[in-house]
Amino acid sequence: MQEPTPHSSRLALAGGLIALLAVGGGGFFIGRSTAPKPAPAAATAPEPTPAPPPPPTILAPPPTLERAGLLDLVADAVDAASTSLPQPEAVQSAAGRRFDLVLPFGCDGPVEGPRSAPFGWQYDPAKTTLRVWINPTRWKRATWALEDGEDGEEDKSALEGFWIATPWSTATECPAGSSGGAVPAADPAQVENEVAIARLIEGEVDKSPRRLEIVKRMEPGDFDPARGFALRVTGRTQSVQAGGPVQCVQRGGRQQRPQCVIIGHFSELRVQNPKTGDVLAIWPISETSQRD
Repeated sequence: MQEPTPHSSRLALAGGLIALLAVGGGGFFIGRSTAPKPAPAAATAPEPTPAPPPPPTILAPPPTLERAGLLDLVADAVDAASTSLPQPEAVQSAAGRRFDLVLPFGCDGPVEGPRSAPFGWQYDPAKTTLRVWINPTRWKRATWALEDGEDGEEDKSALEGFWIATPWSTATECPAGSSGGAVPAADPAQVENEVAIARLIEGEVDKSPRRLEIVKRMEPGDFDPARGFALRVTGRTQSVQAGGPVQCVQRGGRQQRPQCVIIGHFSELRVQNPKTGDVLAIWPISETSQRD
């Protein structure tokens, strides 16, 4: 048997070391490939997008009070005044609302005589000239039981406006079957007025209201005497004192129907021809307080 030489021993040791390294490295790679892989980290859920805020609520303005709506307020105010109760919420909350009131007039034809009636018209066929007039009424505050100023001094303001004819009717035109013939001027003292509409006039209590008058060339067929004319009053209701824009008084005691006034800021007065729809005149309120 051949004795190992130092050279062969070194070769054997080197070969063993190489084999050991090969076995260890292979095990490392085999173990790495067979080891379970770590579970992937759970994905973070995205933050929910907040819902946009709801759009602001825009309240529609209340509808314009026309003749029927204004007379409904008066009916509520009359009922409360007749029973000595505070004005209902419907009346109190009506302050500041727009109104558009149509007052038909001249339904019975032209007025004979002087132009003293609150509303009237005359026609001259020879000159084909139409004349229409309106005489506003002026009241002291005390007439409607309105209080004076906070300092206790007498308030020099007044109310100026118009009596509403046939306040039991919501019609904005003359009734069918109107005569259209000439009628004598009505005596204001004999007319039982129940409802008026008026505006506050500062410092005008002792002055006479200005007559509003129209003189216009017009052919006879351009208007219908049986349909008369119409005054249109526009503006906003106003509370002069607590209780709302309708003030009622019972001058003859509890057995008499209360008289009421609707108080408001007037913006414009206009006269219309119902037959054609034409506007015969427009008076800005700044001009109606001037005296002739």
